[in-house]
Amino acid sequence: MNLGGTEKALLSFINALADKDLKITLLLLEDGGVLREEIPSWVDVEILNVFESIKTVIFDPPLALAKIQIKYGQLWNALNTILRYAKVKISKSWYYNYIAALEGYKSNYSADVAIAFAGPSDFISYFVLKHIEAPKKYQWIHFDIREVLLNTNFGNKYYSAFNKIFCVSENAKIIFDQVFPQFKDKSTVFRNIVSKQDLVIKAFQGESFTDGFTGLRIVTLGRLSKEKGQDMIPEVVRRLDKDGFDFRWYVIGDGDLKSVLESQIELLKIGSKMVLLGAQLNPYAYLRDCDVYVQTSLHEGYCLTIHEAKMFDRAVVTTNVASASNLIIDKEDGLIVAISTDGLYDGIREMLSDIELRNRCSRALLAEDTTVEIKKIL
Repeated sequence: MNLGGTEKALLSFINALADKDLKITLLLLEDGGVLREEIPSWVDVEILNVFESIKTVIFDPPLALAKIQIKYGQLWNALNTILRYAKVKISKSWYYNYIAALEGYKSNYSADVAIAFAGPSDFISYFVLKHIEAPKKYQWIHFDIREVLLNTNFGNKYYSAFNKIFCVSENAKIIFDQVFPQFKDKSTVFRNIVSKQDLVIKAFQGESFTDGFTGLRIVTLGRLSKEKGQDMIPEVVRRLDKDGFDFRWYVIGDGDLKSVLESQIELLKIGSKMVLLGAQLNPYAYLRDCDVYVQTSLHEGYCLTIHEAKMFDRAVVTTNVASASNLIIDKEDGLIVAISTDGLYDGIREMLSDIELRNRCSRALLAEDTTVEIKKIL
């Protein structure tokens, strides 16, 4: 349960079911993560213990695994691994690895409804379909499926077995239907659950800015990774600083890009303008107290943090990811810009320069409380 958008969406989804008199079991591939303690006490949590022993079969390249098996004299295992590699190459699908990994595994999981929530994830989908007994099975699609699927063979083979396929935004559904037109009648929109009341309470409980800065505050929230686009921020900061804007950009999150961003901040000498706040379990006071929220992603199925920023009436600048137009009306309640350094620079410069635009965007924001979405599965 790491600090990510899908995990936060899962917790909001579970909390929206709190008063429905349901028995919920959350099956995790691995234990731990900073959000582990946020799972409500009334939820039964189980760990798929077999996952630790089969990870290498599922995720490691088969030929690399075969070489290790040969090195340790496991010739029969190596032969089976090479045959599996041939099947994967010919079929261009990874599910033969799942079959091999779970060979002989006996599951005792059963439910009225089984949900592959962290999707699209081929292994999770396969496990739900083949190893959980349930009359209803639902698949969740959290991302722009064009960006995360290496091929469509698994979906073509297995998505027909799901009763419903829930996409987290209108554009995510449009893209899914383009990639898998045969499942168009199964797919529907289920927006991530966002409760304004919960966010306001969390903001009241959380920490906010303590640096005494009096200029315009920009916030970006998310895992520090290539697909989230934060590596474009230092150059944008340098250019805005050169233009003379009185601002400070706070980046909330942790991840693989942290060292890259730290190096760029030092190289460009922008430490007074760009601040890395690290991962924050409760970042909502920062969202409440900033002037502009900026989303720098390269792709998103549904950008939960934009929705959260809108709940606090923040002016938003976002890159033109798949769900941007589902969340923002360009020039009315925010700015949608090109997915590039130039696009971000132009949009943020416009937002910082024009106080009437910032105020208009803030006033126009009518973020919807999406807890009503839960009715779609009940």
